[in-house]
Amino acid sequence: MNQPIPSFEFPIPTKLLECIVDLTGDHSSIAVCPDFEVGSWRYKKLSDHLFDWLPDAALKSQERRALLGDPMQMIGKACRRVFDVSDPSKRGEIGEILLHALCRQEYDTSPFVARLFYKMRSNDSVTSVDMAHVLQNAETGQLELWLGEAKLYGSAREARQSAFKSIEPLWDAEFLEEMKALIGPKVEESAAYVDELTWLFADQTSLDKIIDRIVVPICIAADFDATKGAASRDEDYITSVTKELEKCKNYFDKRVPDKVRFVLIFVPLDCKTKLETHFNERVQNLL
Repeated sequence: MNQPIPSFEFPIPTKLLECIVDLTGDHSSIAVCPDFEVGSWRYKKLSDHLFDWLPDAALKSQERRALLGDPMQMIGKACRRVFDVSDPSKRGEIGEILLHALCRQEYDTSPFVARLFYKMRSNDSVTSVDMAHVLQNAETGQLELWLGEAKLYGSAREARQSAFKSIEPLWDAEFLEEMKALIGPKVEESAAYVDELTWLFADQTSLDKIIDRIVVPICIAADFDATKGAASRDEDYITSVTKELEKCKNYFDKRVPDKVRFVLIFVPLDCKTKLETHFNERVQNLL
């Protein structure tokens, strides 16, 4: 119906994270790794990689176009758009950028709303999706709405529990109705499949049309003992990661309704604090 058009004016960052485990089944479930170097997990490389993704994750296409000739201004604006300037310790947004980058590179999705945040519900609690992307399914030709959640935690168990609590509203009709009303006006004119997206989020379109298209990518980025103890991506390490990915997948398989399609991405970290500290040092210089 509608042909995709580019939503960015410069190449996306060169791929760093590699898929090291890919489980077969009803829901795509993968584990990714930035690899090891001289016996250590490459947290600095991952931090720098996520920093390079900031403009694509945080800015609208017209903003990137306007600042194309001044990359430092572009990155500075992206930092101010994304990060809490008052408390660096509350920067869970690193996980959001990670989710954005992985869906773009592993699944070829495209953002249609830049870093969507909004207040919902009568009690004014802040409810959001961490990512709003679109993808045309190559087999069915149907447009998919990828509404994702990212968790950056000290343990995978806590991360998946928190992630499930966050995604649970995505199969609640009242929540989806409010989300539909809030997303519709924010769809970018340069977004891929903009005509179909505009139709989907129109008042006259049944909510069922959105429900049929939702895919929920879940990024679990958490400290992992096997990563801390490894010096390379050897067979034992891959086995440990595979077992943890299977545990995470089983957790969501038991709790997510059959009608909801989810995509699970596991990022086994060496130490989230080291990753955050290195990233925040770069961000702080631009705020």
